[in-house]
Amino acid sequence: MPRDVAVLFVHGIQAHDAEFSQPFQRRLFRFLPRRLRSHLKCRTVFWGDIVRGRTQLYLNQAQLAAKIADNQYRRLVVEGLGDAAAYQKTRRRENSAYFAIQERISQALADADPRDDAGRPLVMIGHSLGCHIISSYAWDLNRMAQMSDAEVADWDDPYITAMVGQLRSTSPFRRLETFAGFVTLGSNMPLFTFTFGPDRVYPITHAPSLDKRPAFPGVALSKPLLEQARWLNFFSRNDILGYPLKPLNAAYNGEARLLDCAVLSEGYLRAALLPSSMNAMHAHVGYWTNRGVIRETARLVANIMLADDAIHAKRKELNALGS
Repeated sequence: MPRDVAVLFVHGIQAHDAEFSQPFQRRLFRFLPRRLRSHLKCRTVFWGDIVRGRTQLYLNQAQLAAKIADNQYRRLVVEGLGDAAAYQKTRRRENSAYFAIQERISQALADADPRDDAGRPLVMIGHSLGCHIISSYAWDLNRMAQMSDAEVADWDDPYITAMVGQLRSTSPFRRLETFAGFVTLGSNMPLFTFTFGPDRVYPITHAPSLDKRPAFPGVALSKPLLEQARWLNFFSRNDILGYPLKPLNAAYNGEARLLDCAVLSEGYLRAALLPSSMNAMHAHVGYWTNRGVIRETARLVANIMLADDAIHAKRKELNALGS
């Protein structure tokens, strides 16, 4: 029998309410073979309200003080830079957008946690800054989940102590041990690596130290699920905020599970008729409805659903995707 799969969406730029992933969800549902559709369990993480009020307040004041235009291109820049600036890890957790956003993900995972199916595979889909948010969340949580008592004592941080205790007692699902698929849309993750340089940046498929395991794929996945685990990174060459990941360094380039997938997220007609400079905005937000992106995501989800199913070897239903 096919397995239920939890799919968690985390937005980036140009998302203003919790319905941001609905266009993708509807198309993903239609691309799946009929008998698999009931096994799709979607959740969303909306975090824009944590920082967007600050962005809008500034734009309003700038309009009054200097007659600054408020249009989609300015919002692309202000939200793109403003969101990224807000999502910076701080030592103190009070009033920190970084920890507030990570808490939203933890809450979404708690809501999606199937108490009767602790091994349910998890697929996480991020757009724009949401890609970096998922990656940093997985990296941080994976480190805390594997901390020894001595490491916890060295930190001497009540938050770390509480989190490690909670992770030790929670389900494999919430510890991301069933993390089976990662889909990144218009990822700007490379832009967050320049502080450290390429030699000190690693993908979540890389263990944080020799005695630890990586965050992805999840350690609790069965062998068939491990064989299907993939990280699909979709980017358009006209998207000025979305980039391939393999050029980052040898660790990314050598990761077999990571696939950089070039698509025309802005649409074939627009790409053919308009100069690339006019396609940047459409390219960055177009992944949510792009047929190629959704088809390949559906293929990944279906592979995960059928990984433990004997019928999977026949590939009959997978060949019907998109028909």
